[in-house]
Amino acid sequence: MKLGKLNYIYNLYKHHAANKGYYHVLVYDAVERRYENLVITDGEMESIRARARKNPEDLVALRPSWFDRLIAILTLS
Repeated sequence: MKLGKLNYIYNLYKHHAANKGYYHVLVYDAVERRYENLVITDGEMESIRARARKNPEDLVALRPSWFDRLIAILTLS
């Protein structure tokens, strides 16, 4: 598994009932063997984080490699 980057995109020209922004991430689905763009709302992100806290046994303990850390430093915006 590789280190990913979750971007927050602000909704500049939003509808009055739309969220102020959303999270975007490009992931590789190893089961379907294809890349996929995901858009996650603030509420969905809260649910995702709550589930991760509630079920730590479902998480694979990962630490970014030295290369992942280097790329993250070089691509910080």
